[in-house]
Amino acid sequence: MAAGGTTYEADKDTTLVNSVVQSTYLDNNPIQYVDFTAMSDASIQWNSIFCALAGTKNVKFKYALERGTRSLDVYVNGTKVTSDAAFNATGSWGIWGEKTIQIPMSNGINTLKLVTTGTEGPNLKSIHVSAQ
Repeated sequence: MAAGGTTYEADKDTTLVNSVVQSTYLDNNPIQYVDFTAMSDASIQWNSIFCALAGTKNVKFKYALERGTRSLDVYVNGTKVTSDAAFNATGSWGIWGEKTIQIPMSNGINTLKLVTTGTEGPNLKSIHVSAQ
């Protein structure tokens, strides 16, 4: 992980279960994101998050959610580290908000998986991992 942190896009080097990569446009530029497709137990897993040092990291999620609140469970290296992390509405599917969660990670390569706890989750564009 670089000194200022590293951004990992949702559509690159991820494993998707009951979720799909979608596209939208902003100022004629394509934006890729992951949609959980209204499925229970849908997930996205980033497979190659590198951390030089073990410890708690700030993980900033870039997401969109038109209304309401949707929750996700967070797993690192197969272990649940956060239950029912609430993602609040950003006001539109076209408005990207941010939510930061402190998450423990090991040194070396880590996986980070988000799993829907209801029937849906927010649309996810990326995560940014940095030291706490």
